[in-house]
Amino acid sequence: MNRRIALKQMGFLTAGAMLLPACVREAKQVSIALKNIVITGDQEALLAEIVGTIIPATDTPGAKELNVHQFVLRMVDDCQDAENQQDFVSGLGQVEEAINRRYEKSFADCTTEERMTLFAELEEKKEPGVIGDQHESQLPALYTITKRYTIQGYLNSEYIMTNVLVYNMVPGRFDGCIEIKDHNDIQNVIG
Repeated sequence: MNRRIALKQMGFLTAGAMLLPACVREAKQVSIALKNIVITGDQEALLAEIVGTIIPATDTPGAKELNVHQFVLRMVDDCQDAENQQDFVSGLGQVEEAINRRYEKSFADCTTEERMTLFAELEEKKEPGVIGDQHESQLPALYTITKRYTIQGYLNSEYIMTNVLVYNMVPGRFDGCIEIKDHNDIQNVIG
C-alpha cells in the first residue's frame, strides 16, 4: 500500500471519529439530579413552559425566568408520595397529547390563550377522568401540584424576596438597655 494513500485514509478516519459525536444527537438531560422521579429534558422544558404560563413575565420576571420549574421538580421528588409522583410524571406526558389533540400543535407553539383555556378546564374539573376522556386522567393532579409549588417557589425565590417583597432576614435594631426617665420616653421607645 502506498504511504500517501494510507495517510489520507487515516486522516479521513480521524476526522470521521471526531465528527461522529457531533452527528449523534443525544436526548436533553435534566438540569437537576432527581432521586425518585425520572423525566427527560424535554419534559423539564415542558414544565418550564407550564410554570411560565401560570406566572408569566411582566415588569418582573416570570416563573420560567426564575427557574421555578426546578423548584417544582425538587419538591415533587422530595415531598410527594410515590402515587402523586407517578401522577405528576404521567400528567407531563398527557399535557402534550391533550394540546396536540385540541390544537394540533405542541404546548410550546400554543398561544397563551390556548394554554389558559386548558388550565381553566383543569381548574374547574379537578377530579381525575372528567376532562375529555380517560387518557387525560392525571392532568388535574399535575396541574394542582404544579400550580401549588409554582406559587410557593415564585414567592420564595431570591429575586422576589429581595427586590419585590424586600425581605429583611433580621428585624430592626434591638436596644435592650434604655434608660427611661418619664412617661414620654416610654411612648418614644414603643413607637
